[in-house]
Amino acid sequence: MRPLQITLFIIGLTFLSAQTFRHIHVKFFAPTVSVLDKYDPQIEKDIKASQSLDELLVLYEKAREKVKQYEANSDNEKIDRRNRYEVEPYKSEYQIRSSIKTWEEHDNAINRLRFYWFCGFLSVLIGLFVYMKIDRWVGMAGLITGFTEMIAWTCPTIFGIFGRNDFERLLSNKLFFSLVSWCLLLVIWLALYKIEGKRR
Repeated sequence: MRPLQITLFIIGLTFLSAQTFRHIHVKFFAPTVSVLDKYDPQIEKDIKASQSLDELLVLYEKAREKVKQYEANSDNEKIDRRNRYEVEPYKSEYQIRSSIKTWEEHDNAINRLRFYWFCGFLSVLIGLFVYMKIDRWVGMAGLITGFTEMIAWTCPTIFGIFGRNDFERLLSNKLFFSLVSWCLLLVIWLALYKIEGKRR
């Protein structure tokens, strides 16, 4: 049992430490601005500056209205659907629509992160109780399941736009839960170490 605990502890601590360090780097040290940002179209600046989904919706409504006005004017050139997303006013509408969908995806990712992390936390608590009171092997299964769930859902996000508020919210949540998982793993390890020492 003890060799298994040591092996799993080292693996868990390695994963949590590595991804926590990455979260810290991306959030506090990775560059989020470029010298070329000042040349970005105004719509991209407005999207990046948006603090909430409601603000993006306001931008989308304005862009959608411009599309309607463009299409209502029979003098305007008819643009093929395949090329619309490269020409204004369709281009701005598409960019904002994509940003709204990305924001919603990040919100859903945060909700899933919190739900599954707390499922993992509950599994750890149950596993620890079973380990101490009923059966060590069954308890270890609960602990392994719980920490695996925590590590999996706090792993770094591969895709995201640095500097965007929706991505920053997701990153902050992952960093927070990674740190809590890291501390919890150390506490559980020390507790099991003391328990095993008393049993000897």
